[in-house]
Amino acid sequence: MSLLDQPKYRRLHLAWRRNIRVFKRSFNLHPIRNLAIVFFIFFILSSVISKIGHSTNTPKQRWDHLMTFATEPGTLGAPPEAEPDTDIHVQLCNVDGMCSSWDQDRIWMESELKRDESWLQPGWIRVHLGTRAIITTRSGQRLKLGYGMHKCGESSLPVNCKDIVSLTVEESILSAIDGIAEVCARYDWATQPAIVHTVRPAKKFSKRDVTMIAQYSKSRLYRFEHSIRVWPGPISIVLFLATNDDIKDVKAYFEQKDKLSLYDNVVLTIVKPNYSLGTHTRYPINHLRNVGIQAATTDYIFVMDADFVPTTKLYSFAKASIIPQLEKANYPTAYVVPCVAIKEEYKEKFPDTIEELQPLMKSGMAYITDPRAGHGPTGTKLFMNPHIYGSSPAFEVCFESQWEPYYIVNKNQPHPYYDERFKNQGGDKQSHALMMNAIGFKFLVLRDHFMYHMDHPKLVWTGAGLDQKNEKDFTYFADYAPMLEKIFGSTYRWPRGCSDPFVSSSKVGIQGIGVI
Repeated sequence: MSLLDQPKYRRLHLAWRRNIRVFKRSFNLHPIRNLAIVFFIFFILSSVISKIGHSTNTPKQRWDHLMTFATEPGTLGAPPEAEPDTDIHVQLCNVDGMCSSWDQDRIWMESELKRDESWLQPGWIRVHLGTRAIITTRSGQRLKLGYGMHKCGESSLPVNCKDIVSLTVEESILSAIDGIAEVCARYDWATQPAIVHTVRPAKKFSKRDVTMIAQYSKSRLYRFEHSIRVWPGPISIVLFLATNDDIKDVKAYFEQKDKLSLYDNVVLTIVKPNYSLGTHTRYPINHLRNVGIQAATTDYIFVMDADFVPTTKLYSFAKASIIPQLEKANYPTAYVVPCVAIKEEYKEKFPDTIEELQPLMKSGMAYITDPRAGHGPTGTKLFMNPHIYGSSPAFEVCFESQWEPYYIVNKNQPHPYYDERFKNQGGDKQSHALMMNAIGFKFLVLRDHFMYHMDHPKLVWTGAGLDQKNEKDFTYFADYAPMLEKIFGSTYRWPRGCSDPFVSSSKVGIQGIGVI
């Protein structure tokens, strides 16, 4: 039977096989040329996919779409359930239970107090958590009242309340600590509800500023002093009480000379969990980060960890240069602060510039923690050779899965909160970067500024938190990543905000990720 007599489908099949044989012979005759053609086609397809990823939805649309799935507070970028308690006041109550509130930051005189109806027959003074009330009587006696209810004429308030001529309401870290210590000292401390209380400093900052945010337990109190001293701007710290005895050590710390003055620019939030629930044994790292973000009063935030210390020049650069760049950006942008680790035995002056850091990197005294997935995408080689980018203050990198950078962002953009289902270590920061990428953030790495991690092989965490033997409640690969794929589709890990993902990734690869 001739070829023309074959059925049509058979003729097509034979022609396809013949074409494949011709292609194979041609490809083998000119392999280099043909590989170049395949490479070029792949490049074109990558660029097309990138453009499609940019054009289909805006970051705002992706954010709105994400929020339709965030049905529980503190998950999938949604805000936590409740903001920290910052209500500072004193209540004056009469014998019938009628009360009135008197706010902080001023002295209330007798003429003002007596205009209030509840002060006609005063019976109690209730001092709110974190508040100290100072009363002055006609005889000139001054009494300081701490947290709790104080009945007129009894031991804690041994005066006739009608003789009070002034009331001063003050906010104080020690007053908050004393109040929480009282709760923890009670015989029924295990059943006491959670306390999330914020103490604001007397020093005020503009909203157009950058707040450094960190969270830790009592074991990091001394270590984080280094970061406080090099960051003259606003700071938001969240202190977690892993056990009911921790508050004693916290109080002893702040009673030391100059510790309170060190916190002049710090918003301090103390978190006491409900110990009866047992959830405190797994350090709620992302919940604490969210509390710190909520307590911050500025539009720009820099979330970091307690074992890191920024260089002395980072704050001034962030305020003078990064804020203007974020203000004029027409797309969500995160300025990544590169991080290096410095060995515990290093006792010299810590580096402030790349030039000072380079010798430490070459000698092995400084190194990149997790130079592959964790911090490799930051582009170590590029960061350590800033001259490559000339006068540019930052260079762009593309998102890669499991990356866990630290960044400065505008929290008023579609900026997600951290997912609170992550506890202890593992996936807590990676999940946040993954979500920011899915929304469409562009990642720019600072060229001349960084922070360093202070090694602590002998330092342990307080309580049962960060016990890696504990079974994970929620994981990055098994739980979180499949959830984002369901929400954003199979391209959720594609670097949506990157200007040119294929070229940028190749550039970092050529320079050598994690290679010094």
